[in-house]
Amino acid sequence: MLPPELTAHIDFNDMVLQEGTFVDENLRHRQTDVLFKTTVQEDDAYVYVVIEHQSTPDPLMAFRMLQYQVRIWDRHVKQHTIRPGQRPLPLIIPVVIYQGRRRWTAPTDIADLLDINDSLGAAADGLIPHASYLLDDLTTVSDAALRARPLTTAARITFVFLTKAPEDPNAIRWLPEWTDHINQLDSSRLEALFQYLVVVSTTQVEDIIRYTATVGPEAEEAAMNTADVLRAEGRAEGRAGALAEGRAGLLIELLTAKFGDVDTDTRERVARANTEQISQWSARLVLGADTLEQIFAPEG
Repeated sequence: MLPPELTAHIDFNDMVLQEGTFVDENLRHRQTDVLFKTTVQEDDAYVYVVIEHQSTPDPLMAFRMLQYQVRIWDRHVKQHTIRPGQRPLPLIIPVVIYQGRRRWTAPTDIADLLDINDSLGAAADGLIPHASYLLDDLTTVSDAALRARPLTTAARITFVFLTKAPEDPNAIRWLPEWTDHINQLDSSRLEALFQYLVVVSTTQVEDIIRYTATVGPEAEEAAMNTADVLRAEGRAEGRAGALAEGRAGLLIELLTAKFGDVDTDTRERVARANTEQISQWSARLVLGADTLEQIFAPEG
């Protein structure tokens, strides 16, 4: 996904998930964003990932990504003291992950969106902004190619869940293809992934249990624990469908399992949320958020 010459300079052991969402409010039903702080050659930098759930390419994505980056820079400047002689803006590595039904055809550089007459030629060259993003078009990436990427097993399977689950409502169609990875995860990570499936898709927990019976004891235990979480919410059949109320109840259970008792304000916030907000918070939980503040990120 990232060019090797860039990857060599990024400290992936120092990737810290940041609070905040920078996507326009009216687009959050189709875009999930996560921001990581890291270092590149010992300087502060960010890796900003937008997961595009829309089935067709967004022709204005280059424009939107520039908007989101400006919001990140704006917050960074407000939160940091700029020393004399220091360049004030850190590097942002913007990445768009797309899994739609058609190949991505939209421009990846904002310069290609500008309506400029060719006759201007070099006269306007210095005035044309260039801001591009890295594109990971999963419509062109086979599972074999995904397996070949230099990721840990946990990172790769989390990536698979985050990208496939929102697009394919029935995970049982693709889970068996990743059994070898699932077999290598401990039950706590599997529980988070299985519970995420139930939140963002129509996958039935009973189907997950049947699948894990063929996988191994760790996976089967995780599936049974997922079912127990749902039953604790009074849903003996396993899930509450796609209703926001059911998903909100499940998210509260996931938060309780990770952080202990959840305060009343947080419970009320989840209860008021729509399905898109709940899906985004769940994605942050799966990605490894360590605090409630990281999950319930401010508006950017």
